Amino acid sequence: MKYILYVFSFFCLLIGGGAWFFYNHPVGVIGVILSLYILYRLERQPHVLSLKWPGSKGKGASRDQAAFEKAVSDFNRMEAERRGLTDSDLCRTVANMQHIARNFLYYLQQYPERIGLAEHFIDYYQDRAVFMVRKYKKLSATGLKTDKVVQTQQKLKTLLSQLDQAYEEQFTQVLEAELVTIDGETTVMAQNLSAQGLYNPEAAVRRKKPSSLKGSLAQWKQKAADRFDAYTDGTFSSITPELRHKINEERLITAVLAFFLGSFGIHYFYLKRPVRGVIYALFCWTLIPGFLGLREGIRYFSMTTDEFYYANYLHKYGA
Repeated sequence: MKYILYVFSFFCLLIGGGAWFFYNHPVGVIGVILSLYILYRLERQPHVLSLKWPGSKGKGASRDQAAFEKAVSDFNRMEAERRGLTDSDLCRTVANMQHIARNFLYYLQQYPERIGLAEHFIDYYQDRAVFMVRKYKKLSATGLKTDKVVQTQQKLKTLLSQLDQAYEEQFTQVLEAELVTIDGETTVMAQNLSAQGLYNPEAAVRRKKPSSLKGSLAQWKQKAADRFDAYTDGTFSSITPELRHKINEERLITAVLAFFLGSFGIHYFYLKRPVRGVIYALFCWTLIPGFLGLREGIRYFSMTTDEFYYANYLHKYGA
């Protein structure tokens, strides 16, 4: 059904745009607006997380691949389940769990050799979390408010909040070796700076005061730059607050380029993906790249900070 709507949207844009541009027929505007509305609704829908197995060597490579694919599958199952939750507290808890899980999976994709350390998260925590959310929704669907039902629902909420902490602990354990290395390096650096009289551990690190912005456009840009993830408070996010503003600025620029100049693949040149940009430019006469550019522009605008960071920002800056 989704692809049928994409095709329908394309023809609405093609016919409506043609009638408006070539024949100056006002009815064509309706076709263009309808096409953009369909694209907007389609791209606003939650996207399935699709992470490719990076590949690894060794005896346990196939086992690690199966574990990683299971973890991604469980994440998507939870995404589907959490959309139907109505309890605000539980929604926040599950959203936070998903935020941690997403960043955990991206981390494991970059370091597949550490998948074995995340055994509890992959084989037990995520699976049980999906099970409990599903049971909670089934109890809510009955509409019963008896003491037994309410107590069971409260118990499920409590257990899920404990699983939220378990996600964090498991991620921390996987990061343990890296944290020890970083701690050792910073200790040596601090000693070297102290020997030169340059290290002051009591110095307060003050954030830069936000500049006073005037004008509606500047205020809108500041709000857009301050946009946080759709998930939660940023627990275990790979993105620092300072970098977050830069990423959101890149995301908005890319969205605008894709929306208005997508026919020529300008947004792909901006993202340092020249091959895709050349393909779009060569086939711009077919109008298909223009349609895809509109779709991608809406999608970039709808992305969370973390999604854009992993999908495009890292590739562009070679991080």
